[in-house]
Amino acid sequence: MGVHARQCLLAALVGAFAFQTWLTYADSAGRAAPPLSEQAARGRALWHEHNCQSCHQIYGFGGFLGPDLTNAAKRLTATRVDSILTEGTDVMPAFRFGKSDRRAIGQFLAELDLTGVGQAKARKRRPPIELVDELLAKAAEELSPGEAEGLELIRRERCFGCHLPNHASTHRAPDLTTVIERRGRKGVSGVLAEGVPGKAMPKFTFSETERAAVADFLAWLDRHGAAARDRFESTRPDWAPLTQLPWFEYE
Repeated sequence: MGVHARQCLLAALVGAFAFQTWLTYADSAGRAAPPLSEQAARGRALWHEHNCQSCHQIYGFGGFLGPDLTNAAKRLTATRVDSILTEGTDVMPAFRFGKSDRRAIGQFLAELDLTGVGQAKARKRRPPIELVDELLAKAAEELSPGEAEGLELIRRERCFGCHLPNHASTHRAPDLTTVIERRGRKGVSGVLAEGVPGKAMPKFTFSETERAAVADFLAWLDRHGAAARDRFESTRPDWAPLTQLPWFEYE
């Protein structure tokens, strides 16, 4: 490559960087959002202090070892956040944050979630959680009282945010349509009571009756698992590069 060609390439790269910088700072979204509360600001300080951006993204910017956390508050309960921050996961270390720090980080994520969408979402593909809702809405009439109670407990704890057929799961957590077959009712009850240390699966304060209800619903889900997994196949991404897809496919 000649000197002139290299100079043109360098100029193009500098121009692209300058244009991206202008787009970032010209976006009014950040200025329109209300300032962070004192607690959330403390959470943001902890985020930077512990270098969370080296593994996680906000608005798509950051490391790629962990998921984008811009909208994590939509899928994570306080119990789940506590578990992840104190026990870690396979690749995330345990930070041993105290309760006040955990609440501050949770509040930061909650207020961050209100500011926008972190990742492009395909319009043509239906979000996996919609398929969960559709499947359960059709089955609501056939659920026994115990199964219905288990479903409500699972909804309350937002278990479907992590536990879906694996290609659709945010955290690649085990598929709930097969958990009874793999662990049995006793194993499920034990996981709910004790959690799974090192896997960011928290323990829940369910009573024995509530744990039995959750197992009842998971047994129902196991019997209907094949149909559920077939529906989730429609959410499998084709991994086409974004440059090959029209801009209006995304929001």
